[in-house]
Amino acid sequence: MKIVLVLAAIVLILAGMLVWGINDRTSGYLDDRCFANFTYTDSTSENAFNFEGNIFFEFSHNKTGQFNLSGDMSYQGKNYTFSRYVKFNYVNLRNNAYKIKILSQETMAHDNVPAELSPLAVKIFFLTGEYSMYLHKHNNSFITIGNALSPLMNCVIQS
Repeated sequence: MKIVLVLAAIVLILAGMLVWGINDRTSGYLDDRCFANFTYTDSTSENAFNFEGNIFFEFSHNKTGQFNLSGDMSYQGKNYTFSRYVKFNYVNLRNNAYKIKILSQETMAHDNVPAELSPLAVKIFFLTGEYSMYLHKHNNSFITIGNALSPLMNCVIQS
């Protein structure tokens, strides 16, 4: 009888740990929309690449998301309108560390960045491929988004 009770207790504990692990793992995924101003300046020369605009993120619990990055871009003394819509998957590796995989990128109708400059912008703004990202939600106020070295922006959660 003691053996049956011990085995039943072990099964219950293991089942509880499994349920807790599943719930804890899904809590690492966001279900929020947020907005941030985004500025980038490459200060390597006087004709540097500059961007000033906005970014809207939308994260879903199903490990997918999307963002729209739009604003004014200048390069070698010429000005352009930059606007891209990007879909991605994200995986919570541990704590606030995530792996982002870009699924698609669409150029919006008002984007007038020349084809020869587009790869430069895509590379700078991580609009293709896979990369690591830091995401930390602060209550229901904002999400800090960054890379392994530093935070890049605070994205204000939209209600």
